[in-house]
Amino acid sequence: MVKVLFDHNMPPVIARALDVLIKSDGHEAYALRDKFPINIRDIDLFEALGRERNWIFISKDVANASRKPERAALLRSGVLGVYLAPAIQKARINEQAATIIWQWDRILNQRMNNANGLFLLPLNKGSKFRAI
Repeated sequence: MVKVLFDHNMPPVIARALDVLIKSDGHEAYALRDKFPINIRDIDLFEALGRERNWIFISKDVANASRKPERAALLRSGVLGVYLAPAIQKARINEQAATIIWQWDRILNQRMNNANGLFLLPLNKGSKFRAI
């Protein structure tokens, strides 16, 4: 079982819709604001997720992946970070959701095959996840 947390920069409706779709397989999805205080620092967030294990963090904030303190905290925590590629970020909400759902099995595989990491979610199903 995995748990997915959608960052504040992601529409909460995507997290809630994904939760309905994946719950039957024992997985859970949350909007950050539904699980943690709205003002939680990224480093504190990753530490909290790391204590629970098997988390996937989905965000549009690719810059977060390059900021040394946040990047180190995420990698240290064992959380798998999945960041939307710029082309997906520019898409409408329904297209962002469709891409995440379309890629869901591959996102799960990334979680199962990696102790941690930061990856760019590809737009096309045939494209590979790129470590960032």
